[in-house]
Amino acid sequence: MKVTTTRKDLLEGVQTVAHAVSGRSSLPILQHIHLNAEGDGLKLTATDLEIGIECFVPAEVEMPGEATLPARLTQEVLSSLPDADIKMSDDATHAVQLLCERSEYKLLGLSPTEYPSLPEVSDATTFTVPAETLKEMIKQTIFAVSTEETRAILTGVLVEYDGVTLRTVATDTHRLTVRSHPVGAAVLSTPIAAVVPARAMNELARIIGDYDGEVEVQIGKMQAAFCPVDDPRRTFLISRLIEGQFPAYQRVIPTAYTKRLTLATDEFLRAVRRASLVARDISNRVILSTNGEYLIIEAESGQSGKAHEEVEVVREGDDITVAFNARYLIDVLNVVNSEGVHLELTEALRPAVIRPVDRDDYLCVLMPMALT
Repeated sequence: MKVTTTRKDLLEGVQTVAHAVSGRSSLPILQHIHLNAEGDGLKLTATDLEIGIECFVPAEVEMPGEATLPARLTQEVLSSLPDADIKMSDDATHAVQLLCERSEYKLLGLSPTEYPSLPEVSDATTFTVPAETLKEMIKQTIFAVSTEETRAILTGVLVEYDGVTLRTVATDTHRLTVRSHPVGAAVLSTPIAAVVPARAMNELARIIGDYDGEVEVQIGKMQAAFCPVDDPRRTFLISRLIEGQFPAYQRVIPTAYTKRLTLATDEFLRAVRRASLVARDISNRVILSTNGEYLIIEAESGQSGKAHEEVEVVREGDDITVAFNARYLIDVLNVVNSEGVHLELTEALRPAVIRPVDRDDYLCVLMPMALT
């Protein structure tokens, strides 16, 4: 293998795929990045056997070939080299030589034949969705994913697609988020429901970044794959799916309310965030109570003191006093992407719903906390 590329392009490519490298694998080859030089550039691949990422780096290929490079060391070396062209070549011992101006490095790789190939998505259902929308859908649901490995199915984001509507859903049993978006016009005979690990969804959001095109989504029986369409870097992410049955989340969503509070999102968020400073040593509990045209937000701790906030509210229904985990309120208010929110309630210990005032494509169900 002999290629010439720029330090900037190569570093960006290595940084993109290196997120799939496992830091805990007992297989040395999985600490490496696979390079395949052919045609008009380099294809970089990394995987931990759970997720895999590929991307393209433009390069002048003098001699096609394959090699591997240790991911961490390669990033460190490339980050410190001058911003100039890099010549790369390998030898029979699988070492890769990097030449950049007056700097020369020889990094020890492993046999590229040992590197596992990324799987193909079998029996895939394929559709496209705007990248900005998909990134927002991830952002608005992923914070509710469970971190408890004892219920693996809840550690991912449920992706549902019926041919007309795409949904992302997440829950940790204390809260539930649902985001929907229309993406087609033909109802599928068998709707798709797949649970993608949270790590893969976070990586997808990172890969999308500021890309403003479409993302092709492939959902199969065992894997899901995502590829920005017309991306010059040809970035591709594939992930295994989490096996199991996702809970019937629709049953948790209240179908009616007896009280509804309408609040300015930023004012509500700032007040809850301030009150949460006192609530940190009382399980983050903040108490909300209505009083005429104001919502009172309070927290009291024997160790930290007391917080009292008032924000303007439009109330429908009777007064109510209810307690929530401040962290959960902050999480949803941070991503609701609306100037105002509705907080819909029935009783103090029954599930509540937060929705944007100007859209019906997003909701978050929150379980209240005990008042005392």
